[in-house]
Amino acid sequence: MDKLLNEFRQDLVSGDWVLFSAKRKHSIQEFEKLPQSKEECPFEDLQKSGQESVWNYPESGVWQIAVIKNKYPALAPGLCGPDVQVGPFKTNPAVGEHNVLVYKDHDLKFADFSNEQLIDAIRIYKKRYQEMSKSSECIEYVTIFHNHGREAGASIYHPHSQMISLPILPPDVSRSIYGSLNFYKENKKKVYDVIIDWERGEKKRIVYENDFFIAFCPFVSKTPYEVRIFSKDSHAHFEKMPDEMDKFLADVLSAVLKKVSRALNEPSYNFFIHTAPVKEKYGDMHEFYHWHVEILPKLSILAGFELGTGVDINVVDPDKAAEELRNA
Repeated sequence: MDKLLNEFRQDLVSGDWVLFSAKRKHSIQEFEKLPQSKEECPFEDLQKSGQESVWNYPESGVWQIAVIKNKYPALAPGLCGPDVQVGPFKTNPAVGEHNVLVYKDHDLKFADFSNEQLIDAIRIYKKRYQEMSKSSECIEYVTIFHNHGREAGASIYHPHSQMISLPILPPDVSRSIYGSLNFYKENKKKVYDVIIDWERGEKKRIVYENDFFIAFCPFVSKTPYEVRIFSKDSHAHFEKMPDEMDKFLADVLSAVLKKVSRALNEPSYNFFIHTAPVKEKYGDMHEFYHWHVEILPKLSILAGFELGTGVDINVVDPDKAAEELRNA
């Protein structure tokens, strides 16, 4: 009988600890689906529902991807402002853009997109990133993410992604950036290259790979069945990825999302892209940073231990998770 994983592991980049406790009871949850008829969907007829368009792809004919302004944005366009001291606290105006990328087919899940549809989505991500990063001098970061399912925060059934430009560097990204920089200063190596080389040597946690990309369940996975996708030729900036690479990213993204869907009975999930900040004040990012995609199925919730300690509990051994996903 295999020994069940029960140990703390420390993330090589952030320094965060994760508690692996495979002895705890684990079962795949049945999730509440998020059905919504076309008649009541605000993304089915964008003009009728009063959605403000940025631009459509393709530009003429029937659109396949519409870039629209979020009707209820987390941030709003405005003038950049300096940090303001309020008592002992620092504040900053919430200036930025909040866009939604709406995909044409109401009932086609992102995991079921064809490679051609995914290539289009990736190219729109890159194009809109470049536009948003130049929209204001105060933009520090542009985040790209996709929520699928109610538990992942999707309030609308119709497939859509989101992009938000921010005047701050988000804490999770900051930990990734500075953790990578500190590792490089101490070891003269890129930390993500070290991780990828080790995972390729171990071979236990690789879920899928092609000529240019690799996907694996990290040794220090914070959540069950977490998957990360990296290019084999490391680069700091997602938006600068050559167009000829798009089909290979589409291939690995499609394969992983399909495996997650099959193995885990179509769970809710989030995926997002971690890339280098907009501004160059952090130095030559390519020396030490590596952009990547993180895919997080929603199979657990944060409870008292996690919230009170900042230590995540993962009840699934990443070796076993990768094996299940590979075989899905």
